[in-house]
Formats: sequence, structure tokens, C-alpha cells
Amino acid sequence: MTAKTDSIKEFRKLKSSHPDWHDSIEAVFDEVVTIRRDLHKYPELAFEETRTAGIVAELLKGWGYEVKEAVGKTGVIGLLHGAAPGPVIGLRADMDALPMTDKIDQPYRSENEGVAHTCGHDAHTSILLGVAKLFAAKGLESGTLKLIFQPAEEIGQGADAMIKDGALDNPKVDAMVGLHVHPTLKTGEFSVTDTEYSCAAVDIFDLVITGAGGHAAHPHQTIDPIVIAAQVLIALQQVVSRQTDPLDSVVLSFGQIQGGTKATIIPDSVLLKGTVRTLKPETRAQMPEKIESIATGIAKSFKGNAVLTYHHVTPSIKIDKGMRELLTKTVSELFGAEALYIATPSMGGEDFAYFSQEVPSIFFRLGTNNDEQTAFPNHNSRFNVDEQAFLYGISVLSLLTHKFLQTTKGEKE
Repeated sequence: MTAKTDSIKEFRKLKSSHPDWHDSIEAVFDEVVTIRRDLHKYPELAFEETRTAGIVAELLKGWGYEVKEAVGKTGVIGLLHGAAPGPVIGLRADMDALPMTDKIDQPYRSENEGVAHTCGHDAHTSILLGVAKLFAAKGLESGTLKLIFQPAEEIGQGADAMIKDGALDNPKVDAMVGLHVHPTLKTGEFSVTDTEYSCAAVDIFDLVITGAGGHAAHPHQTIDPIVIAAQVLIALQQVVSRQTDPLDSVVLSFGQIQGGTKATIIPDSVLLKGTVRTLKPETRAQMPEKIESIATGIAKSFKGNAVLTYHHVTPSIKIDKGMRELLTKTVSELFGAEALYIATPSMGGEDFAYFSQEVPSIFFRLGTNNDEQTAFPNHNSRFNVDEQAFLYGISVLSLLTHKFLQTTKGEKE
């Protein structure tokens, strides 16, 4: 018996425990797979998701949703109102792809050269459309379901753009839910952190080290920015090892060094480019000053100069305790407590964080690993997902939505 057969078998257990939900999810599954393969075949980069957004909008309209387009440039919002007043829950899926080559051996391999869904946003969008169709058929007893199809996650700008364009208002969202497909988990498995923050804040910086160039044969007549930069590179690692609580989490990494034109010429300057990842906002706030202090101090000691340019990209994802409890109850009820794993926070970034800073939120991982073809990591050119995992993603998002609207339905009546 293959792993894939096992995953289907586990899902079919819902037939006895939750027959209505089981049948509703199975009813939308084939269309979800078809949508996902189409989106995978024609991926689009950040803020260029016009075809994807158009498909999403037309499907939502056809299912009876109130639709808002061009939210945050290329985002789409779908609203479904219940029979009675109640709270508003937001479910988010990101739509953009990456500037990579798709190397999967499938008929739905990307036909857009140099663009590929190697992070699974095609799966996120399709799963959320499955939830949309399910509730279009079932209806809502109370409250409002707000579906947020977001652009530009891969450059960390889409969520913020949608929020600034009113995505969390009219009606005001009371809670947000997001998921991410992940090959570190098997199909039928889920994970969530038990910490306040689950994904790191992402910052990017440029550090220009300036000296005085000259002939490499006469270094004493120069102020060598390459040597200064080397000292700075090593010293800045002490921000993590000696200036941060060992129980806190900080990553400081350099990804680029640019300087010089020839082996025999000492240049005037060197450019260092790096990233900082932090979980706690208070730790994040301290990082620019620490980096600048060390860099300028070392540069001046060698009669050089250092100039820091620091960019805040995305904040860290904040996990609401109540929403985590709701996710735990939902997964346990559907697939058993053993299906949900407690994960450590990731130092990777995710701009769902912007939503989590505004409203109580939960963000979790959905297992999609079923064989050798679906075991490649996110952002790998051979990344692919087990489509049977969509059954599990739709299940949890749908029942969690139902539970939230039921348990809090009297709050806005």
C-alpha cells in the first residue's frame, strides 16, 4: 500500500465522523486540483498576478460572493455573508510565484519561462477557492467569511499593500487564518508553534565601508576597505553570540560582498549586503544601532568610515493563543491530536505577519510530502506538492471557520 493510498484512507475516516463535511470537501476536490494545475502552468510574479486574480474573481462571482478586485494592486477579496449578523473571519492565500525555472516532470509544468510556483502559492490559492466553493454551497448561519487572495508575498509587500487598501475593513475582520504547504510534513500532518511568534521579522541592510584606495603593492599608503570589511564581518557575528540573550533568536547573515576591479588595486570602498532575522519586536528594534556601532567603531579605528542603510521588510508573525487553541481543537476533531505537531519558530519570513499584527491570527503548516517527487524543499526548482493534501487543507480551514463563527456568533448581533 502506498503512502498516497494511506492519506486518502485517513481522510475517508471523516465519512463516519463528519459525513456532511466529508461529502462537501470531496465534492470540490477535483475542481481544486484542476485549478491548481492551471495556476501552476501559468505562474505570475509579484504584483503581476493579473491572470490569476482574474480567475479567482470570476470563480468567486460565479459562486455568489461579493467581490472586490485590485485591492493592493492585484489582490482580490471575496465576501460571503451569513443568514444572521456575527463576527468576520478572514482566510488568506498568496498568489505570486518566484523568478525560477520549473523543473518538475509533469504536464502542468510552468510555461512562463523563468517563473515558477516553487513555493506552493498555487496550492494556497486553490485550497482557498475550494473553501470558497464549499461555503457557497453550504452557506453560513451567521457572520461573514472574508477571503483574501494576496499578491506579492515573495517580496514582502502584498499584505501591507492590501491592508493599506482597506482589506481588513468594511467589514472589519475579527480574526485571520493562513497556511503554508510544507514538505517537512507528510500529507495528513499539520504543525504550529506554541510560541508567541512563529516566523521571523525580515530586515535587509547595506553597509558601505570606505577607505582610500591605491596600489596593492603599497598598502601602507592606503586605507584598505577590504581589510576593514573583513574585520567588520567577523565582529558583527558577536551581535548574535555575545550581545543577544542565548534564549532569544537572531540571525545575522551576509549574502553579498562587492568591491574592487583588479587584483593589484586596493579600492576606495566595499559594499556588504546582509539580512537580519528576529522574532521579538524589542530585539528587532535594537539591531540597527548595534550593527552601526560595531561597524563604525571598527572602521574609524582603521581611519576608514562605515555607513549603514537599514530596511525593515516584514514583521514577525504573531500567534494568538485563542486561535491556536481553535486550530488544535479543529485538527484533533477531524484527524486526531497526533496529526498536529508542535514546531519550532522559523527564521524565514512571511508577510502574513502584517495581518497578524492587526488582528488575532493563526498561521500553520500543511504537510504535502508523499513521495520522492514531493519531498523537495520550498524554493527548489523541483518543488511539487501531493494534491491529496488539499483535502486536509480544505477540511481544517472550513471547520475552523465554522467553529469560529458558531462559537462567537453572538458577539456582533
